[in-house]
Order: sequence, then C-alpha cells, then structure tokens
Amino acid sequence: MRKDKLEKTELAKKKRTGLAERKARWGWVFIAPWLVGFIFFFAIPLINSIYYTLTEIQINEEGLNFSWVGLDNYVKAFTVDAEFTRAIVNSILNIIYQVPVIVFFSLFIALILHGDFRGRTLMRSIFFLPVIISSGVVITILQENVLASGTAGETAATLFQTGALSETLIKAGLPARFVEILTRTVGQIFDLTWKSGVQILLILSALHSIPESMYEAAKMEGATAWETFWKITFILISPTLVLAVIYSIIDYFTDYSNQVMRMIVEYTGQGRYEYSTTISIVYFAVVMVLIMLVNLILNRASNKALN
Repeated sequence: MRKDKLEKTELAKKKRTGLAERKARWGWVFIAPWLVGFIFFFAIPLINSIYYTLTEIQINEEGLNFSWVGLDNYVKAFTVDAEFTRAIVNSILNIIYQVPVIVFFSLFIALILHGDFRGRTLMRSIFFLPVIISSGVVITILQENVLASGTAGETAATLFQTGALSETLIKAGLPARFVEILTRTVGQIFDLTWKSGVQILLILSALHSIPESMYEAAKMEGATAWETFWKITFILISPTLVLAVIYSIIDYFTDYSNQVMRMIVEYTGQGRYEYSTTISIVYFAVVMVLIMLVNLILNRASNKALN
C-alpha cells in the first residue's frame, strides 16, 4: 500500500512538474517577440551608440571611419558646450511646472467627461482628437507658423498675450520668478492642452474602474462630494496618476519642440554624428534617472494613500 501511494505521489509530482515546464515554455513563446525587439532594436543600437560616443566619426569613400578618442566627447558636452548643459537644466525646470499643469488639467477634464450628460461621446472624441491627428512636428508647425504669423498670428497674440497680466501681478507685489512661471504657463495653454489627450484617457479609464457601490456606501454614510473625491476617487486612481505623470515627463522630453531634441537633430544634420550621439546618450541617462526618482517618490506616496 505504501509503495502504491509513493508511486502515485511521484506520478502526481511529475505531472505538476511537466505542466509547470509547459507553462514556462509557453511563457517564453509569448515574450519572444518583445525579447527579440528589445535585443535587436534597443540593446544592440544602444551599445553601438555608446561606442560611437567614444570615437570620432569621419566619412570617406569606404564609408564610416572610427577613431578612438575616449571620453573627449563627454568632456566637451559638459565643459565646452554651455548650450547643452543649459538646455538640459531648462528642460528639467520646465517639467516642474508643465507636468503638474497637464496632470491637473487632465484630471479635471476626465472628471467632467466621467459624468452622465448628452454629447459625452462627442466631447471625449474632441479631447482625444489631438493625439490622433498631431505629432511633435505638427504641433510645432502650428505654433510657429499658424499662431505666430499673419492674421492668425495677430489673433493669437491677442489671445495668448501675457504682458498685461505680468505687469499687473508684479505691481501686486508677487515675486518676479513666480510671475514669470505663471505667465509662461498661461502662454503655453494651447500646447499643454494638446498634450493632455492620453492622460485624460488613462484617468478616465481609472474612474470607470471604481465600483459604484463605493460611492453609494459613502453617500449613505453622509459623506460630502469633497470627502468622497479625496477618500475614494483620488486614492483609487492614484496609481494611474503616477502613470500619467511618468507619461507626461517622457512625452515632454521626447517632444520635437524640446531644445535638446532640436540640438540632436541639428548636430546630426551637420554630420557631427559622434557628438549628437553623445548628447543623446547623456540626455537618455538624465531622463531615466529623473523618471526613476519620480516613480520611486510617487509610488511610495501612492502606496501610503492606498494603505
């Protein structure tokens, strides 16, 4: 009897092991496309790019000629090219006020679109339309050529002019730096609105995932709309807000209108491939470090709110 039981136990273990192995193999099959794409379209190009930054590239009849220069390109980026360091610092400072404005605006619009009213589907389509029809280049062309020239430029100057607002706030005794940030944000309302489509969709999907029973229970307990928002809505969508913040940061740093992105394109057009690659790698590293820090801080705050 004991022998039969042991045989059955071993057979059951083998079956479970075989099933686990089959699941593991299918798991590798499912992630294989991503793994192949990561290796051939990210890892290998990244390694090649890092190698380019350590060389001086010259084009001759035989093709590209690489001359080893070590860290000279990095030294040049941080000690010689003052424009590059200034552009990175300005980019980091810009997200400090741009990203909160985009996320708060997206949250506000998502809360409105979450309500039940006529034309809700049309309004959702309108707010998401910029994501479908625009790209970084298109929005830049609209800003530079449509909103800054001709009759449209004169109208835009009237609509987005902040000189009078700035003068009024300074006379009211507000700090000049605060006034500068505020007026710059007002002047970029068009751009910030067009960058909120994906964030609105993310937050809207998070709002739909909240069970209605929680709102009904809060209403029965006598909670006000303000208390319901902060104790139910905001807490449950906080992970999505973290995602919206991360997306907004990446979207800003990869936008064509970003000064560093334009510098990379400009140096590439001039044939300075090794230097354009160098500032691209540095830019990539700075963005990754910033995203990891923001993600760490916001995730801790989100976990505390959920707990």
